[in-house]
Amino acid sequence: ITPAAPATTPATTGDTLKVPGYGRTRTEWVPNTLHTGAFTTGSVDPTTFTLTANGMSDAVCRGDAGAPILRETAGATQLVGIITKSSLTGCLGEDTTTLNTAAATRVDDLTLTTRLTAGQQLKPGGMLIAGPTTLAMRTDGDLVLTSAAGKTLWSTGTTGNPGATTRFDNTGNLTVHNNGGTKIWESQTTAPGGTLTLTPRGNLLVLDGQQRSVWSSNTVVRHDHDGDGRSDVGAWYAFPNAVSDALYTFPGQSGGSLGAPQKSFTASTDEYNAAAMKFVSGDFNGDGRSDTIALHGYGDTSVKAFFFPGLVDGGFGAPVQAWAATASSEYHISYMTPQAGDFNGDGRDDVAVWFADAGTGVTKLVTFTSKPSGTLNSPFVSWTAPAGSWLRSSTKFVSGDFNGDGREELSVFYKQGAQGVKAYVFDTLANGGFGAPGLPWWESTAWKWEQALPQAGDFDGDGHDDVLVWYAYDDGSDRTSTMLFEKVDGKERFGSATVSLDAAKTYDVARLKMITGDYDGDGRDDLAIMNHAQDDSVRLITWTARPDAKFNGGLAGWSSNPGAWSFPTTKLLTTYN
Repeated sequence: ITPAAPATTPATTGDTLKVPGYGRTRTEWVPNTLHTGAFTTGSVDPTTFTLTANGMSDAVCRGDAGAPILRETAGATQLVGIITKSSLTGCLGEDTTTLNTAAATRVDDLTLTTRLTAGQQLKPGGMLIAGPTTLAMRTDGDLVLTSAAGKTLWSTGTTGNPGATTRFDNTGNLTVHNNGGTKIWESQTTAPGGTLTLTPRGNLLVLDGQQRSVWSSNTVVRHDHDGDGRSDVGAWYAFPNAVSDALYTFPGQSGGSLGAPQKSFTASTDEYNAAAMKFVSGDFNGDGRSDTIALHGYGDTSVKAFFFPGLVDGGFGAPVQAWAATASSEYHISYMTPQAGDFNGDGRDDVAVWFADAGTGVTKLVTFTSKPSGTLNSPFVSWTAPAGSWLRSSTKFVSGDFNGDGREELSVFYKQGAQGVKAYVFDTLANGGFGAPGLPWWESTAWKWEQALPQAGDFDGDGHDDVLVWYAYDDGSDRTSTMLFEKVDGKERFGSATVSLDAAKTYDVARLKMITGDYDGDGRDDLAIMNHAQDDSVRLITWTARPDAKFNGGLAGWSSNPGAWSFPTTKLLTTYN
């Protein structure tokens, strides 16, 4: 197949064009073969044009939206547009006596790339495209980032300014200017020699001259294993009394519920011992689909990391060894708690390990940055705590891009005596390491650390990750409280705890596993649980987030028959442990 290059000049009135497609025809509802119609260009404006069929057999019908519009020039075929509205002329079940017009968008002089460099701009209709994610300068003046699910992940909110353009200027500032040249929005960044880059993961980044992130839309879709713009849930399942384990995926549905498990990789228990494995989920090779990395400890105290790539269908491929430590090294699986996130802002997730040496009492943060292959570079230490401090037994972790700089941070919810919790944030450095924590971003003297289950996500869709805590109260009730990111007097912190979900006395925290993600693809993170019901069935329940960061009512997803799924031997693949 010879590809058609995008045209550099627009279609002009009277041009004869061809439209191939698989939509409805004059005689078939769902044709199985490609058909082509001939059309004449009508009116042309700066971003769109119209088409009229040359005859009643030249149809652009339902199902043809998105079809290419081709022009032959000097023996070469060029792409001049994309169908956006069918004409219904000559279509089965429609009026076949009138030559109606179809509508199309122009592709000449539009930016179809993944980045802008200094001085470049997006004109009305211009786009950046990376994998399933699109950044478009709309004709109404709004710069909009859209997921594969067709949902708006982020926008500048500049609708109502037709003819506006996006510019990435020489100082590294991303701006939107109206038709008169007045600046109406800006990222307020300084990144000389940098780029504006859209990643396949769905994140828009301003990178400086050293390719370090200085600003982000923070629109990465967590654990999207099939790349459809909605989060899924992966799980390592150890079959009880069997000789194999397996990786499963529970796919996110359009409404936000989670579907039935789909089995992919099968693991022999001769090679893998789930009890000695610790998992993290992330896009480690940067292809836009989430993968998983497992740390595996062995009886001789050696440790290996295995990379399981995410596949197009949402499953997982066979693993490759990503890293290894010999039995004589300092690494031991019992000392290591892995977390995942893009800690250096290069568009690929990395692995950070909270390393608590039981022998010396010293705690360290160790970073393994990822390679394009999904394997890991050699680890390095960036932060060390004095012996006897920052005890692993008093820490609970979440990771997220809380300050919106394109690099994810690590937050530690630390136990304070018999009653009390403080949340600290370890900022990330340009190389993926971590700085020392400052004052707590949030604290409570009313909560017991043992009864608090922290989670992270962008629950209000503002481009900053937030935190929530599922708290099991002494009276048997459960509620989640959300603490939104805020910046007050130049200081970053988590705001006051606001109840976002009242689960009453419905759940027992000992019988649920929790995971956040954007399950409906609307740009706000939601909350999901796997619940082990009293009848021994296992059920998936999702609460989608509202614009005010509170949650809608629970959505029932997949459920098993009683006793058919082993809850205790299921490990959900999350970004933090």
